[in-house]
Amino acid sequence: MKMFLGNKVGVALAGALTALVLAAPVQAASPQRLGSFAGAMKYCADRYEEKEWSYKRARQRVAREVDDMSRRERRRAIEAGDQAYRTGRFMGKRLNRYECRSLLKQSEWRRFYRD
Repeated sequence: MKMFLGNKVGVALAGALTALVLAAPVQAASPQRLGSFAGAMKYCADRYEEKEWSYKRARQRVAREVDDMSRRERRRAIEAGDQAYRTGRFMGKRLNRYECRSLLKQSEWRRFYRD
């Protein structure tokens, strides 16, 4: 299916879609992903003490965001966090020292450990 942007309707439609995308609020991570991140930070804090305070601070900030969720979402986040902590994995990756450090550097999670 071809979209012809040469006509006025196509240009108006493209402009409207662009405005909608730009005006849309930034979506927060899913409850499972936030919970997994919190569980990973707990795992990293317990295993690798050189950055323990960074991991704990990130985990506390995630906990504040999880507290604002509905009961159902909160339960999902807690279960995902427990699983990440038990298995020592975050999104399929084993949480070694390097992976723990790289999680803190990822832009998706920066809001949880930087002021």
